[in-house]
Amino acid sequence: MRSMDTQKMVRLSLLISLATVLSILENQLPIPRPLWLRLGLANVITLVALMMYGTRAAVTVACMRALLAGIFGTLPMLAFSFPAALASSTAMGVLHRVSGQRLSIIGLSISGAVVHNLTQLLVAYFLLSLNRSSILALAPLLVLAAVGAGFVTGLIARYLVRHLFSSFEE
Repeated sequence: MRSMDTQKMVRLSLLISLATVLSILENQLPIPRPLWLRLGLANVITLVALMMYGTRAAVTVACMRALLAGIFGTLPMLAFSFPAALASSTAMGVLHRVSGQRLSIIGLSISGAVVHNLTQLLVAYFLLSLNRSSILALAPLLVLAAVGAGFVTGLIARYLVRHLFSSFEE
């Protein structure tokens, strides 16, 4: 039993490390402005953690990734990333549990991406001293972008869970 706990801790540490590296690398890519849209490759690893170990692991991976990437990035990045990571990973975990694990990993990914973008929009609404109605006007575009990004990251996560990470299952 003890070695299983150690194995799980090591695997989660590896998932956190991989998600952090993906997040930092993705942040180095040029991004379209003014929306700062990204695919969210690190969220693939959060989905893998959810499918392998459950909600608590997914929330841990997402929040630790946001914290570590924020430390190596900027404080504004952390202010937007951490609440969104917490909200989206929690939402995916709740949906996974409530659906009786019938919602596909792609559906979970899309849901998480929408929650992630809307949470960041709310953070912007409360933290930035811009015209708040213009911030909220971005919601439809951010939801649309989230659906596309969530679909792509869900496909990647589905492939990883089925083909690469299946040997990690306990």
